[in-house]
Amino acid sequence: MGKIHFKPNQGIKVNDYGKPQKIYLRYELGRKLSFRASIGAEVMLSDNPKESDWDEVNQKVKDRSHIKDRHTINGLISNLRKHFEDYDRKNMENGITPSRKEVRAHFNSYFSESTEQTELNLLQYFDKYIEDSKTKPNPNTGKLSAKSTIKGFKSTYEILKSFNDKVYKIDFDNITLDWYYDFIEFCNQKKYSQNYIGKLIKNLKVVLQLALEDGTTSNQQFKSRKFKVLKEDADHIYLTLDEINKLWHVDLSKDERKERARDLFLIGAYTGLRVSDYNSLRKENIRTVNGKEMIIKRTQKTDEEVMIPIHPVVRAILDKNNGNTPQRIPDQHINKLIKEIAEDAEIDSIEYIETTKGGMRVTEKKYRYQLVHTHTARRSFCTNAYLMGMPTLDIMQISGHRTETAFMKYIKVTKEQVAERMSLHPFFNNSNLKVV
Repeated sequence: MGKIHFKPNQGIKVNDYGKPQKIYLRYELGRKLSFRASIGAEVMLSDNPKESDWDEVNQKVKDRSHIKDRHTINGLISNLRKHFEDYDRKNMENGITPSRKEVRAHFNSYFSESTEQTELNLLQYFDKYIEDSKTKPNPNTGKLSAKSTIKGFKSTYEILKSFNDKVYKIDFDNITLDWYYDFIEFCNQKKYSQNYIGKLIKNLKVVLQLALEDGTTSNQQFKSRKFKVLKEDADHIYLTLDEINKLWHVDLSKDERKERARDLFLIGAYTGLRVSDYNSLRKENIRTVNGKEMIIKRTQKTDEEVMIPIHPVVRAILDKNNGNTPQRIPDQHINKLIKEIAEDAEIDSIEYIETTKGGMRVTEKKYRYQLVHTHTARRSFCTNAYLMGMPTLDIMQISGHRTETAFMKYIKVTKEQVAERMSLHPFFNNSNLKVV
């Protein structure tokens, strides 16, 4: 079987590192044949492998933002490799040893017949972005994307593909304001919520920005102020401390699975962790620091370590499990069970929820227990901690919010609750102040 290699400057020593070096394909059949040819792309090298733009181990250009055509070059390398692997396999099956002239003709056939293969259209580029996200760090954060983030981009891709198949073909050049309005109309017909449409637009803009940076497209219409990410305040609820206490006192001793789901949810409500984190706690996350029991956890989404004091209810849950955290339950199962448990706890007051669906303002009547889900635990922690007077910046150390503005939008407090909290501040209770 033949060997296929890709090397800059034919693999020989570079005399001038200040100039880009041509990338060569080398195809070998033992001692019978050795073929080399430039693939028409170049890369900058360095005498220090870490500084070089070429990945010697994986035989491709490194994923660095300053290399504008890196995706195009790597796409070319990937396609040429397959072009020769298929050729080599077919020759082996038929017992053929090709001549150098025949190999050259096969190499040329790729460029004469498959030139467009190296140019990814929008959907192909989007799909490649998703695949790369599974193994390559995000260039902005230096960290791998969370599974939930990748899942969101997959959903966006599927909806863009549906638009492409059912309305009209899309590519980089026709992502204009006219397309933007057509896409929103398409989503409205699907009865998507305004916030969901906003997430689709946001994900698309991420991919378009990357394509602009690496030279795949020059279309910048997505940067227009009119090409905006739709967003509205969502009526997500939080549970009050009284309601959380009701959950804790529901007798679930005869339903082990419900009890475990309730306990996991309560850990979230008393720690502020996301479901991906409170549903994956282990005994080793429980430590003593300066005589105080803490939960120490590196969060899945932000990859940052948080340290949270253990609430008495959390300690009771740990004691009930012989010092261990409750066994994990799939997130979607917790979502279903916690609604049933909230109903058992008689968290059943009426809420009127206003959202925009299909471009229309819709008001829905819901029982509170219907609105409880895994993320309610985290929102409840942040809101209750704020109302109890915990410093906002301390809460943000756990919640991960970068700004107080973002944090205040996240928690669910009324103007009346804020005023009541302010009324307890020493500023409004200065007994030493003499009023004339």
